[in-house]
Amino acid sequence: SEYAAAFLIATMPRSDLQKLNPAFVQENIQLALAARQEFSWAKELEEWRFLNDVLPYAVLDEDRDSWRADLLAKLRPVVAKCKTRREAILAVNAALRDIVKVEYNTKRRAPNQSPPDSIRQGVASCTGLSILLCDAFRAVGIPARIAGVPTWVTVEGNHNWVEVWDGEWMFTEYYPDKKGLNHGWLLERASYADPARTETWVYATSWAPTGLYFPLVWNLNSRTVAAVNRTTAYHAYAGGRKYALTQQECVLGLRVFKEGKRVPTTVTVMQGGKSLATVKTADDTQDMMDVPWVKVRMDGGAITVVANSKEVPVTPKAGAEVVVDVDLGP
Repeated sequence: SEYAAAFLIATMPRSDLQKLNPAFVQENIQLALAARQEFSWAKELEEWRFLNDVLPYAVLDEDRDSWRADLLAKLRPVVAKCKTRREAILAVNAALRDIVKVEYNTKRRAPNQSPPDSIRQGVASCTGLSILLCDAFRAVGIPARIAGVPTWVTVEGNHNWVEVWDGEWMFTEYYPDKKGLNHGWLLERASYADPARTETWVYATSWAPTGLYFPLVWNLNSRTVAAVNRTTAYHAYAGGRKYALTQQECVLGLRVFKEGKRVPTTVTVMQGGKSLATVKTADDTQDMMDVPWVKVRMDGGAITVVANSKEVPVTPKAGAEVVVDVDLGP
């Protein structure tokens, strides 16, 4: 455990070095090393991958709470029959939500909650959910880190999610995509990331310093979390970089609400009296920007969105995204 302690002490933020109880750090090290011995996929990891992406007691600047023992106890039965790291990744991702009973909710206490804090409240932001999933993977010896975008190119807002290691880095979310790893609504967005604009890059965390910093949108001046630039990787996942809309185009994002909550509903976009597209909206557990998108032309005629026979007229904006909210009432 001496080399593990030496690594953490050499790489931890200065504030942790000044404040953390040595017993807290030691407990984290012992549990991480025990998981490495217990699980075959952890045992076969190269040293650097274990040190940088399994051993650390935190991911971002969340409260330094003890989470490893609790998450290990909760997830040991989930991975007990797994033979490979990939099986364990998919098992943890599928089971975690039902075990910890935490859901996405913008009414959470803070964006950067620790796992015990999110479990106590039962709610978390996309960042809190990502910290929880990342630490769940690490608890059973699977390398994981957080990825994120401070500013989308095509729409306002930011997002954080999780990358997990199985011979290469792949992405997933707390609510996993039915198609598996490297699939999800965020990919369409991330494919527009502009290498010339650092605020639109895709970043991923690193515990050891890299010379680059992970942008914490709740504390943009922070230089406590190191990062790597993953922008071109996400262009590749998406099948190539996408470019912003022309002035002849607009994209509509669709959400349907009933009694103040988002509900999954079939929605039709009409333009010039013709049906342009039919899509299904997301429910209240999904990220607020996890919405189906429909491209319309500025010169294509009047636009109406129809959901459950309720019709909403839409005014498009040239070269921009417009989120359309349909309220089905009480």
